Amino acid sequence: MEMSKKRAGRRAGGTLLGLAAMAAVIAPASHAGASTAFGRFTTLPAGTDMGMEIEGIALVNRTAGGTSGRVVVLGLEPGRTYAAHLHAAACDNPGNPGGGHYQDHTPPPTAPPNELWFSSTSDPTAGITANRAGVAVGRGSAEWVARAQARSVVIHFIPTGGTTAGGPKIACADLS
Repeated sequence: MEMSKKRAGRRAGGTLLGLAAMAAVIAPASHAGASTAFGRFTTLPAGTDMGMEIEGIALVNRTAGGTSGRVVVLGLEPGRTYAAHLHAAACDNPGNPGGGHYQDHTPPPTAPPNELWFSSTSDPTAGITANRAGVAVGRGSAEWVARAQARSVVIHFIPTGGTTAGGPKIACADLS
């Protein structure tokens, strides 16, 4: 048992070091008047119910020219695509972690360019796809500056027949 604790400690330390290295690599360049928000993904109950242990980071950069973001997510099913969006509430929002999608203006459309979605491709609606190691990397951008109400990034599981518009919320990162 003592050996298991040591291995778990090394794994946790290695994971944190890896996440810190990823943050340094994907952090956007700093510009005057820009602000960058950072968050760590934690597994939500729906993800835990699916047997997942999700980790990773989210970065959202606000500049006078717009909003951009990047995500790196670990612990996903290899080859599977997930939805990832900027959300309007904190991860601990009672009954609805992350709340709804953050929108630049209402009424909808409830998709880009009115929302910031993350994608592993140049198509902003394609979602993030996990590689063979279960790691997904995505980017997103918008021509508007996200207000303070943009509080988190949520990862959604896409059920069979579903779309990258959403699905069960499996992980969340509060932005601070």
